[in-house]
Amino acid sequence: MLAAIVATGSHSPLLIVTSRQVEDNLWAEVLNLGGYDVLAKPYVADEVIRVVGFAWERAARARR
Repeated sequence: MLAAIVATGSHSPLLIVTSRQVEDNLWAEVLNLGGYDVLAKPYVADEVIRVVGFAWERAARARR
C-alpha cells in the first residue's frame, strides 16, 4: 500500500502508525519508500507532536 501511495507522486509526508510490535524491517521499508517515521503504540503525545511537526516541515521544504 505504501508503494502505491509513493507512486502517486504526492509530496505529503507519510506517517505510519502501527501496533506495539514494530519490527526493524518495517522501519527500513517505510524509510526506503520515502516515509518519514513510524510511531509505535502506546503513543506519547509529545513524540507524536514532534514527529508530525518535523514531517510537515520536511514536506513544506520539498514543495519549494
